[in-house]
Amino acid sequence: MRSAFGSIIQRKNRQGYVISLEARYPNPLDPSKRVIKSFPLGAKAVAQHWLDEEKKLVDAHMAGTETWTPPKVREAKKTKAKILFRDYSEQFLDTYRTSDGSKLTEASARKKREAIDHLNDYFGDMMVSEIKQKNVEDWLDGDYVDGVHALRRAYQVLKAIAQKALASNEEEPALLDSDPCQRPNPKLPKSRQSIIPPATQEELGLIYNAMPDYSRIAIYLGAVFGLRISEVCALQVCDIDFAHKLLHVRHALTRGDGDTGTLSFKGTKTESSNEDLPIPDSFTPLIKEHIKAHCESSKTAMLIPAKHSNIMSPNTLRAQFDEAKLAANRPDLHFHTLRATAITTAAQAGGTPKEVQEYGRHASAKISLALYQRATRQGERQLANKVFATLVKPERTRDLIEAEYKETLKQIQELQDKVKNLETELKAME
Repeated sequence: MRSAFGSIIQRKNRQGYVISLEARYPNPLDPSKRVIKSFPLGAKAVAQHWLDEEKKLVDAHMAGTETWTPPKVREAKKTKAKILFRDYSEQFLDTYRTSDGSKLTEASARKKREAIDHLNDYFGDMMVSEIKQKNVEDWLDGDYVDGVHALRRAYQVLKAIAQKALASNEEEPALLDSDPCQRPNPKLPKSRQSIIPPATQEELGLIYNAMPDYSRIAIYLGAVFGLRISEVCALQVCDIDFAHKLLHVRHALTRGDGDTGTLSFKGTKTESSNEDLPIPDSFTPLIKEHIKAHCESSKTAMLIPAKHSNIMSPNTLRAQFDEAKLAANRPDLHFHTLRATAITTAAQAGGTPKEVQEYGRHASAKISLALYQRATRQGERQLANKVFATLVKPERTRDLIEAEYKETLKQIQELQDKVKNLETELKAME
């Protein structure tokens, strides 16, 4: 049976028996293709009704009053419109991939799971298609998530879920008509770690000496190379290239399913973190002495040996550091402050913003620039004094002369103290 719009034909099996009816008509988006729907035998009237209804949709599309979509998409949309947020969020987590197509690490998956748990407390029993901007803003304004950091992470995940629900193709219709996440991410308070002063040479020495002898080298590895604690614990003897005076940073650490279980190697935090770092000449003897005293002869031996496992746990090293830092009267320090200390010192030593970024192995210049600005700001007074002395010749008053006199005496005393220290060192070597 054929009409001006479409046709209904009989479908036969290989033996030639009629098994069903098939209604079809040209796809209005691509006339070279056909839209097809099967019906049981004896349902010709139903098939014709379907064709009549489809013709109305196509006519409206051609008139520009509606947008035609394939029947499969319409049927899928009706079904998917009933999907609960908690079910959709589970699917989102199961299929989530990073920008390079890889699966999440166990630690990252755990954080996303925590975020989705927060979201499910509010949105879980809502249908995805029903979530509107007002719902999201009520959630953001309510006291549903403890702490701005957790709220921010949960909102970022919600934004990603919304973008997935907004996407559509011929087989998967969009579940949302508009993006409900219109508000910017909640602002984070200034990081407390960002205002912690870097460790001084004297403080690092006190902390180093207060650490267990087999792990104290970690202090200088963190402070000199700016390594993260997981990168320090992942170092092997083979990562130390004495011939070329390079430290190869290739690994960090991870755990098994659910971010639990035995520690194992994983890639560094970012691609830029994977780097060959020059070993300072004066650092080489100290590293060699450590390897000789505390490391196994195997090249794959861990540089920071563990007492009760194959790999030193970052939590164990962090606990040792937290106890040792008290010897320097620096309870405010975190192990990560050693990384900031390295980057800050690189800036104070005259490194350019780009050099500081590369030294810190930051993928983004924003973090390095903040540390660079903090470091160079500490020298602003000295710089201001130099500019003033160059550009301004003040009147030689008594107060000015007395101030210069006191400053000169202070400089002389500092030089005399330095001379005494050098003499003491020389005598100790006789």
